[in-house]
Amino acid sequence: MPVMSKMRENMPAILVGLAILFVAMIVFEWGMDITGRNNMQYTGNVLGKVNGEEITYPDFEKVLNNAVQQYRASTKKEPDEQTMTELRDEVWNEMVNQILLKQAARRLGIVVTDQEIVNWVTNAPETLPDPIKKEFEDSTGHINYQILHAALSSTRPEVEQFWNSVQDYLMQQRMQEKLASRLYSAVRVPESTLRMQFEQQNVKLDAAYVLFPASVLFPDSTIQVTESQMRDYYSSHQNDYRTQPTRRLKFVVLPIVASREDSSEVKSEIERVAALAHAGTNFLDLVKEYSDTPYNDKFVSHGELGPTVEEKAFAAKKGEIVGPFLASDGFHLIKVMDEENGKNEFVHAAHILIHVIPGPDSVSSYKLADKIAAEARGGANFADLAKKYSQDPGTASRGGDLGWFGKGMMVAPFQKAAFGGRVGQVVGPVRTQFGLHIIKILGKDSRELKIADIKMGIKPSEQTKEDIKQHAEDFIYIAKQDGFNKAANTIGVAVHQTPPFQKGSYIPSVGNNPATATWAFKGSLGDISNVTTISQGEAVFMISDIKDAGVTPFSELSPQIRSILVRKKQFDDAVSYASQLEKKLTRSDSLDKLVQLDPRLHYSTTGQFSPATYVPGVGLDYAFMAEVAMLKPGEISKPVEGKAGVYLIQLLSKTPFDSTSFKIQQMTLMQEQMQQMKQRIVSDWLQNLKKSASIVDNRARFFR
Repeated sequence: MPVMSKMRENMPAILVGLAILFVAMIVFEWGMDITGRNNMQYTGNVLGKVNGEEITYPDFEKVLNNAVQQYRASTKKEPDEQTMTELRDEVWNEMVNQILLKQAARRLGIVVTDQEIVNWVTNAPETLPDPIKKEFEDSTGHINYQILHAALSSTRPEVEQFWNSVQDYLMQQRMQEKLASRLYSAVRVPESTLRMQFEQQNVKLDAAYVLFPASVLFPDSTIQVTESQMRDYYSSHQNDYRTQPTRRLKFVVLPIVASREDSSEVKSEIERVAALAHAGTNFLDLVKEYSDTPYNDKFVSHGELGPTVEEKAFAAKKGEIVGPFLASDGFHLIKVMDEENGKNEFVHAAHILIHVIPGPDSVSSYKLADKIAAEARGGANFADLAKKYSQDPGTASRGGDLGWFGKGMMVAPFQKAAFGGRVGQVVGPVRTQFGLHIIKILGKDSRELKIADIKMGIKPSEQTKEDIKQHAEDFIYIAKQDGFNKAANTIGVAVHQTPPFQKGSYIPSVGNNPATATWAFKGSLGDISNVTTISQGEAVFMISDIKDAGVTPFSELSPQIRSILVRKKQFDDAVSYASQLEKKLTRSDSLDKLVQLDPRLHYSTTGQFSPATYVPGVGLDYAFMAEVAMLKPGEISKPVEGKAGVYLIQLLSKTPFDSTSFKIQQMTLMQEQMQQMKQRIVSDWLQNLKKSASIVDNRARFFR
C-alpha cells in the first residue's frame, strides 16, 4: 500500500531525525535498556554505575552506534579516533544524565502512562516534536490524518518498531516536562526584583564625583608592611590559598601517518584506474566509483584548485587525461571535460620584496631594488634572484612565485603593475605599504575549465595503524626498563610535558581525555600508561609530578600578599583622607572645590547613564554604580572604594520612577526573569544531582 511504502522508504530518515532529537533533548534510550530489566545477562559487561544502576557495555555500544551514524549523516565522513573519544564522552554524560533524571522522577512520584502517550499522538499530533510530526505532514505543513492513522494501525514489524521507539522517546520527553514543571513550580520573582530591573533599564542618573587616586596620594614607597602583618593576613586567609590536587604528565606521540607501502598501494590502484580510463572506460563512472570526492559539474578559474592540480589542468587540452600525479592531498587523475573563456582575467606573477626602513637607510633599499630589477631585466634568473634577495619569507624559497590571482586580491599599486604588464616583463620597483616589489609577469589567462578529478588520498592502512601501535608498545617496554627519556631517545621521539592540571576530563596540551585524566589521579609517580589514542596519534604517558591538595606555602605568596596589603593600606588611607576633606565642604559647596584643596584629585561629571550600564569616565565599576543608585539628588556619598581609587559621589539628578510604564512592562520583565531562572534552575539541579550521585566509570577497561 502507498502509506506503508512511504513508511518503509522513510524509515532511515525517521530514525536519523529521531536520533538528532534524542541528542538535543538529552534522551538516549534509543534501542537500549537503562531501566535494569535486561541487565542480568550482561553482568560481566558493566561499563559503569549511577547510584547502583548499571550501564552495560552492550547498552552503551548501541547508543554510541547511533551517535556515530548521526555523525556520518551530518558530516559525510568517518569519525577519527579523537572524534570517537568525544562521542563516547557525550554518550556517557547523557546516559548518566538520563538515569539521574529517571531516578529523580521515581523519587518524586512522577509517572507517565501509556494512555498519556496514546492521547498525545491521536488527539494532538500537531504538538508532536518536529522530527516525528513532519513524517505525517502534507505539502502544506498540516497533519495528514490518513497517513497517521494508517501508520498507527499497521502491524508490519518495521512500523511497530518505529512506534515503539517513538513511544519510548515521547515518554521520556513527557517525563522531563513533568520534572521541569515540578522544579518551575517553586520559581517566584518578587516585585522588588522586577522594579529593580526596570529601574536599572529605564531610570537615568547624572552624577559628579571626585577621584582620590590611592597609589598617587600614598605611593608604595611610603607604605610600611611588616612580615608579621603578612603572616597574620596569610593565616586569616588560608581558604583563599587552598590548592586542588594537580598532576603533570610526560608523554610521547607517534603520529598515525601513512607508510611508504600505503602510498605505493594507492599509487598502484590509481595507475590501474588510469589504464581503464585510457582504455575508454567512461571517466565520470570512474570518478563515481573510485574518487574520494564527487564530480563537480562547474567551471573553475585560476586559484580555485590546489597548485599542483591547477598547473596540470590548465596546461592540458580539452578532453585530455592527465596523470596520475602526486599532490599534497594525495594522488590525482584528471580529465579536462570542457573549456571556456571567463569574464575575469588572472595573472601569474613572481616578486622580490625589499623592505624600506624609514629614515636615511631607505636610500640603500631603493638602490638595492633598482640593482635587482636591472639584473632581472638583463637576463638573470628571476627565481635565483628571489631566493637570494627577497625579504618575503613566504615566497622567497619558491623563487618569489605568488601563483595566480585575480583583481582585488593584491594591494592597489601591486595590482595595477601586475595587470598592466606584459607576460615575461619585469616591472618595478613598485612601492606598497609592504616595501619595494620587483615583479615578473609569468602568465595571464581568462580561461575557465570543467575538470573531472579522481582523487585518492593516502591514508594509513589498518596494518600501518597496528604497526604504529606496536611501536608504541615497544616504547613502553623500553621505558619500563631504561626510563622514559632514554626510551624516547632510543626510538627517536620527542618528550612533551603537560602543565599542571586538576581533576577533570581536559588535559592541557593533550585535550579532552577522561580515561587518561582519571588514570593520572589514581596512579603513582612514575607510572606509565598503556597506549592511548589522542588527536595527534598514539601516545604514551608517564606521571611526572604529583601535588596533593593543600595550602600554598607562605614563601611562595609573600610578594603577592605584600602587594595586597600595600593596596589595602593605600585605600584605607585614601578613605580616611576623603572623609577629612569632605568635612571641609559647606552645604553650598560643589565637589570640585576639593580639587582646589588638593590638585592631585580628579573632578568630573558622568552625564546621564543607566544604573546597570557603563558609567562614562568611570567604566564598569559596580561599587560606584551601586552607591550612586542609592543616593538622593544633591546628596554626597561616603567614600566609596572603586576600581581606580576612592570616590566621593554627588547625585546631580535622577529621572523619576515611571509607575505607568512599569505596570505595562511588568509582565514582559516577569517572563524574562522566569526564563533566566528556569534555565539556571534545571542546569543547577542536574549538576547537584551529579555531585551527590555515586557514579562509577569503568570505561577505561573497555576503551584505550
